[in-house]
Amino acid sequence: MVSVILMMAGNSSRMNTAEKKVYLPLGNKLVYEHSLDLFLSYHFEVVCVIKEEDKHYLDNYLTKVKYVYGGNTRQESVYNGLKVATSDFVLIHDAARPLVSRRIIDECLEAIKEKKAFLVTIPSKDSIYNKNPLKSVSRDNITLAQTPQGGNRKALLIAHEKAIQEKFMATDDISLLLKYGKDSVKLIAGDENNFKITTQLDYILAKELVKNV
Repeated sequence: MVSVILMMAGNSSRMNTAEKKVYLPLGNKLVYEHSLDLFLSYHFEVVCVIKEEDKHYLDNYLTKVKYVYGGNTRQESVYNGLKVATSDFVLIHDAARPLVSRRIIDECLEAIKEKKAFLVTIPSKDSIYNKNPLKSVSRDNITLAQTPQGGNRKALLIAHEKAIQEKFMATDDISLLLKYGKDSVKLIAGDENNFKITTQLDYILAKELVKNV
């Protein structure tokens, strides 16, 4: 069995909307429902990590999902989700990436069969610079992270707990596994459509793409 930790507890500070981005309408659903419904179609255990005041958004899903309240940071929120999940392997996904594909999920499951952690990535289209000192960086060794990412739940829990002990904050969960774990990490080709809705422009693009899904 596989558990999904669906991250829904962000503040959406860069969207400048009255409503949090994962609860905005997108086609005939809300943003978060696109990925949630897809994960439920696989019969995964799904743990939604939410803010307490947003629990009512799950009213129609309470018989199908678990939920837990998020922490002060994304790292804390993921840790809370890991403690509620019960499967040996987990996928951690941003609900603000509503257009994740079955192909990506299926390849994550293949990595699980190989008992590997996994990281979904896409190549950078832009030139990359280090700011201080200002220096160009070759794109050949650069890859941009998406979600889902994950692997063995116990290994991730151990990595999170070590990070808590050392007061270490990582950018994502694979960063923690690379620092504290021993699991090999499989890179999975992502998809430009699997972008994270962060700004109004992202939201406009998502609405256009959903018309063609």
